[in-house]
Formats: sequence, structure tokens, C-alpha cells
Amino acid sequence: MKKLHLSAAIAVTAMAITAAAASDPVLMTINKVPVRLSEFEYLYNKNNSQQLQPQTLDEYVDMFVNYKLKVAGAAVAAGMDTTASFRNEFEGYAAELAQARMVDSTVYDSLLHEAYDHARELRYVSHIMLPPSDGTTSTEAAMAHADSIRNAILSGTTTFEDAAAASIDRASATRGGRMGWVLPGRFPWPFEKASYDTPLGGISPVINSGFGLHIIRVDEIKPNPGEVEAEHILKLTHGKTPEEAEHARVAIDSIYNVVTQPGVDFEDVARRESEDPGSAKQGGKLGWFSSGMMVAPFDSASFAMQVGEISRPVATAYGYHIIHKTGARPVASFEDMRQSLEQQINGDERGQLPAQRRLDALVQQYKGQVSDDGLAKVRQIIEECGRYDSTAIEALKASTIPVYTVADKKYTIASVMPAMPVTASMEVDDAMTMLRNTTNRVMRDKVAEIYRKDLVNIDPDYRNIYNEYRDGILLYNISNQEVWERAAKDTTGLEKYFAEHRADYTWKAPKFKGYIIFATNDSVQTEVKAFTDSLDAAGATFTREALVKMIDKRFGRDAKVERVLAAKGDNAITDYLAFDGPKPENQKMRWQSYYAYRGRIIDQPEDAFDVRGQVTTDYQALLEKEWVKKLHKRFPVKINRKVLAKAK
Repeated sequence: MKKLHLSAAIAVTAMAITAAAASDPVLMTINKVPVRLSEFEYLYNKNNSQQLQPQTLDEYVDMFVNYKLKVAGAAVAAGMDTTASFRNEFEGYAAELAQARMVDSTVYDSLLHEAYDHARELRYVSHIMLPPSDGTTSTEAAMAHADSIRNAILSGTTTFEDAAAASIDRASATRGGRMGWVLPGRFPWPFEKASYDTPLGGISPVINSGFGLHIIRVDEIKPNPGEVEAEHILKLTHGKTPEEAEHARVAIDSIYNVVTQPGVDFEDVARRESEDPGSAKQGGKLGWFSSGMMVAPFDSASFAMQVGEISRPVATAYGYHIIHKTGARPVASFEDMRQSLEQQINGDERGQLPAQRRLDALVQQYKGQVSDDGLAKVRQIIEECGRYDSTAIEALKASTIPVYTVADKKYTIASVMPAMPVTASMEVDDAMTMLRNTTNRVMRDKVAEIYRKDLVNIDPDYRNIYNEYRDGILLYNISNQEVWERAAKDTTGLEKYFAEHRADYTWKAPKFKGYIIFATNDSVQTEVKAFTDSLDAAGATFTREALVKMIDKRFGRDAKVERVLAAKGDNAITDYLAFDGPKPENQKMRWQSYYAYRGRIIDQPEDAFDVRGQVTTDYQALLEKEWVKKLHKRFPVKINRKVLAKAK
């Protein structure tokens, strides 16, 4: 029966494709290549949004047909879409474009709002931190040991504080596990999440932060008051003798009496008196900080003060502080914090969850499954070899045993082997664990690959962007071949076009046409001029490129040649040499001397080179027009006018 029915994945995809085709009919075919209505509407609306004078639908149809003729007719017919350079450029972009569809946006939005909820609340926690393993026991055994400690706390067999004595976080262990305020984004994500998922007074499940195993107790919860901006003056007592500490206390009282006097600049006093090496030079400025970032007495005082207030001396473990509160702001809105929240999520393991959830759903949709029977047969091969070694590896590479399926298609262990980590030798059980994990990963990659290919058929928005980029590359390549490079290289054609359209190219004012030869000084100029005079005496003819080579070979960096075509006012040096203008100030110029060579004033352009830019543009337009005419004759275009009438 299985062979008689499509898989669920294929059925779902086929239904999606059918539905897409029904809602997105074919508007036209160009060289038998279908173009759907959505693509036309997408480009029509995009084009008009960028135009000062929007086109009508009928006006745009002609332009769109010509565009598609160049791509579907010329470029594809010429095989440009099959070249390695095209595939490398386009496939990389297509994979990047598809990646945005490989994310569960609902999960991502949920994570964003969860992060914002965390940002609006502060939690004071205690914790017991245990090693994930001690080198002799497994992670599973370490987890079991941590669970036993947690269960003992919950049952009342021991207290949290007594259990905390075994914590490897010695700083908190000496305080009965008390750790401090959890600041969102400043702790490993598993630790933060467990802290916020645990109710007040509750004990969290054992969690692995990546640094160790944790049992967390939530001791206090309060709204996040936002941030404070402050500056301070510190007199140190940490590491001081009692006499020195008393001197610091007396000194801070004296400083307080000074800074509270009218007209006294707090920052000036901080620069002179503060013993905080980090802030004294900045006038005591600490910038903005959240609750919990500073030691408790300093934190409490800072948030309790009014903006502009100067505190009485505050004692901490570091010494005595005078705090000047200069600003306060509440927790920002969700939209204002969105960018930082995204950075926070994308910076830890949460960033992988939306893609993982999306891929989980796609695995179900495409019926991806690892075969237990297949892996059992793989195990037999390894067991026959004695262990997973070079012999077993070669046997598996040649094997046709199917180990996973996607959309009812079977894939062999041989297809999985290139993804296996390189190893010299492994025990059978360890090898099978690695093989199962690798097979599962390869299966999921295959699902993602098939989905990316299906996207063109099931997602109109994706298809439009996909086709636009693909066609853009092909259009550039074919236009470069048929028009731009051809015009640039066809000097004969340019001259012929100029001769036929000479009347279209006129100047309002005469121009100087010739060369300016520069020299580093008058002495070099004399030598260069003698050389060019000898060329004239010999009746030599040469191109500009040949003249440059001759000057460069003979005089090196002491002289250079520029070809000039300039009207009066275009160039100060040309004005001086050809139009009786004043001599330019050139004291700071490298080229102190210069003269005109083989120059003359002409009233109108003499050849295509004199108006090369204009002629080239016009000649390209002619080539394109002729090219499009040929394309219309060569490739059939069929437009469904009924479908076109639906365009909007």
C-alpha cells in the first residue's frame, strides 16, 4: 500500500503548489517560459514606486516583455544560467534568501517579548553550583547527584544554605548561596530563564549553564526601576589600615562639605580628590547603569536619590562614596529596546530556537525519519569489523543500506559518511551514537534542502524576489555581451554612427583639443619639448597610448601626458595655454612646468572620440533596439489578456 500512495510531505507540497497556481495564474509565456501574474504585479508596483511619473499597466507590459525576452529568450537560451560563475553567485544568494523562511517567526516574537518581560523585572537569587562532571563520572551521574541535593532541600532534609557549602562558586557559597540580582542579558541564557521561570521562594530544577550545574532559589522580585546616571567621589578603605580608613572617613566628610557649597563644580573636585582610578579623570562620571550593577549600598543610594541630589557619604566594601545623581530613565518601550533585544537573543542559544522549531515542523511535513532497522544493519557491519576503524569506514562507504527517508525517498549510509567526523578508531557503541547523531543531522539538512527548492513553487513572495535577483544577474550578463561590451569595442561602428548623426552632436562654445605635457621643472620641460619637436620634425604619427609610453620610457616620473578636450572655463591650465587666461598658481603642484602639444581649437566635434560618452550611449541604445527586434522575431510571446485584466 505504501507504494501506491504519495507521502504526506509530497501531498502537502503538491496541494500548496496547486493552490498557489490557482491563485497565481500564468500571465504570459516567453520562449515557452511561464511568467506568473504575481511576478508581473510585484515588478510593476516596485517600478512605479520608484518613478516620478508612474507608468500605466499597458506601458509597463511592453517594457516587461522586452525585459523577459532578454532573460528568458536570450540569456537562458545561451545557457548563461548554467555557467559555474552564475551558479556560484546566485545559489549563494538563494540560500541566504531562503534562510529567512527557515525561521519560526512566532517563536522568535515570543522570545523577544519574553526578553522584554525579563528586562522589566529584577530577581535576587541564591544558587548552588556543581561541576557538570568530575572527570571520573559522566554528566548523567553529575545531574543525578545534583538532583539528589535538590530533593534533599525540597524535602527539608537539608537547608539551601547548608547545601550551598558544597558550591564551587566560593564567593556565594560563603554567603549561603546568595548571589545577587540577575540582570537580563548578563548571565548565560539557561541560568536567566530558570531564574525567571521559578516563583518567589521556589527552587529551580537542576540546569546546565555551560559553566556548571545550578540549583537556583528566587529570594526577591521587584520591578526594574530603569537606569541611573551618576558621578562619584571615592576615598578608598579597601586594603587600608584602620588609621588610614579613619583618615578616609574624615576626608570624605570634608569633601562633602565642599561639594555641597553653591557654585562648586562636582567634576572638578572629583578629578582632584577621587581615588577611583576608573572614573577620577572623567570627573567621577560612571555613565548609565542598571540596578544590581553596583555594590548594594551604592546601588540602593543611587536609585533612592533625586536627580541633581548629592548624597551624604555612602560606605561600601571599597570605601566612602559621595554620589551625584545626574540622570534617571525608566525601562525603555518594547519598540525602543527591540534592536538590543534582538542582539541579545541572537547572541546566545536562543537564537537557534526559531530555526530549530521551524525545521522540526518541516521534518514532520516532509516525513523525515531515521531508520532504526537500517542503523541496526550498520551496527552489524561495524561489529563484524570488531570496531569502527578504516575497514568499517570503507565498508560503510560502499554500503547501500538505507538509513533515513525524506518524502518517501530512501538515502543510504554511504551518503551519510562524508558528514561523519574524522576519527581513527572507535568502540562500536560510541561509533553508533555518532552515526545516529550524524544521520539525524544529515536527514534534517536534506529536509531543509528540499524545502528551499519547493519555496519557488509554494511562496509567491519568495519566488518574486528569487526571480528578480536571478533575472537581474542574467540581464546584466546578456546586456553586457550584446550591448555594452560590443559598443565599447566597436570603434568602427561608433565612428559610423557619429558620421551618420553628426548633426546631433554640437557644442555651444569652441574647445581646445590636444595634449598637455607636464614636467617637474623647466629644465625637464626643455628636454621633453626637444623630444616632441623631434617627433614633429620626423612627421611621426602615434596614438595617445603610444605617446604616453614614449614619454614614460624616456623621462620616467619627471613627466606625464594628458589628453585634453576642454572649453574655456573648464580647466585653468587649458585656459592659460589656449584661451589667454591667467597663469594658474602652482607653487604647491608637483608639475611646475607644462606646455600644449599638438593642440588646436575646434568649433565642433571632429570624430566620435570628441563626444565619446554621448555617442556610446546613443549607439548602445541603437544596438539594444535592434537586438530586441531580433528577440521578438526569434522567441514567441503569448500574453493572456484575461489574466492581465486582473493585474493590480
